[in-house]
Amino acid sequence: MTYQEPSPARAVGWIGAVFLGIVACIVVIALFIGGFAATARYVSRQSRQQGRSQALKDAQNKVHISNIEIRNQAQRVRIAQQRAEIRKQKAIGIREAQDEIAKTLTPLYVQFEMTQALLKIAQSGRNSSVVYLPSGANGVPLVATTDPEKVTAP
Repeated sequence: MTYQEPSPARAVGWIGAVFLGIVACIVVIALFIGGFAATARYVSRQSRQQGRSQALKDAQNKVHISNIEIRNQAQRVRIAQQRAEIRKQKAIGIREAQDEIAKTLTPLYVQFEMTQALLKIAQSGRNSSVVYLPSGANGVPLVATTDPEKVTAP
């Protein structure tokens, strides 16, 4: 192989090729940087869209939960009304039973029942300090104690 002197046309070709290479590198770098910016914009847009979508889903969930809470509260109100109605019916039943008892209850029968209760207390042996004196109205015993600390003046 022999050495040849570089020709000016050949040098211009090399310079042109280097220049085109540099321009190509600059274009590639510019596209690369522009690609990053475009990618960043795309990711940002997707993120905003995803955030809006999630916010919409959260709002729908809150509405759904609120509706469930409203139904639960309505159910609790119905239960409370039913319980109140049950208490009212029980009170009516008690009142009617007391009215029926009051029709047949005489003072003499009440006096008899009280005497029987006092007799049971006296026979129990636990209330030995209690004395029954038949000195009340209609012969109803008055209750007194022999303990001087518990005696009260009438």
